[in-house]
Amino acid sequence: MIPIRVLIVGAGLIAYGCAYSALKEGCSVFIADHTTEFGLPNVWPSLLKNKENIPLNFETERGFEGKGEGYRHEWIMKSMNIQLAKQGVILLNKARIVSSEKTLDGFNVHLKGASQIEGDQVFDAVVDTTKDTWIPWAKQHCLTDVTIRYNVQCESATGFLHLDTEVDHFSDTQLQLERYDGLIESWYSGEKESTNTKILEIMPTNLPIDQDMWSCDQRFLNGMNLWEELMEMNE
Repeated sequence: MIPIRVLIVGAGLIAYGCAYSALKEGCSVFIADHTTEFGLPNVWPSLLKNKENIPLNFETERGFEGKGEGYRHEWIMKSMNIQLAKQGVILLNKARIVSSEKTLDGFNVHLKGASQIEGDQVFDAVVDTTKDTWIPWAKQHCLTDVTIRYNVQCESATGFLHLDTEVDHFSDTQLQLERYDGLIESWYSGEKESTNTKILEIMPTNLPIDQDMWSCDQRFLNGMNLWEELMEMNE
């Protein structure tokens, strides 16, 4: 049975891939998360190995999102927000899930925040993708009962945004990306420090241990696969 009304919690690329697949099944899709603007701040590498894996036109007219494999995570998210909203996804910014309870009628979910819907809402399916997002300052969602959860093993990671003249100072990096604006992102697993004075931004975060999952397209594909798992559960 295909769920009619679907809530996806956690606004990351896993959520967007899942939402895209749910839309194709004719579902009414909602994505909820804490942030004022989905996709910000940038705590993911600007990595896109194969944009053909993403069946959405997320490119901007001026190409701000990137070049080669150095595609900006924020710009991909911004463009996908627009594309998915045009297709009918309801984006619930500044929303937190206080409770979720499985009932005979579906999932009774209580939302709190400043989004366009609040209080008790009933959904046919609830998808927890919060493992794909990292918001250290936000109070966590309280998701007791869900249809399916996305699980991934993560570890601390550190990204440095710096001038292209400083590449040699980050020769031991695990991932280095040239951005469209001429700046360089150097990423490391684990906590990392640097005394380089040309660093423009330090990005401490959590990233999957599997570095293939650092790429935007792989996360989107995994979101689509998560929806397929949910559908198999309902057969």
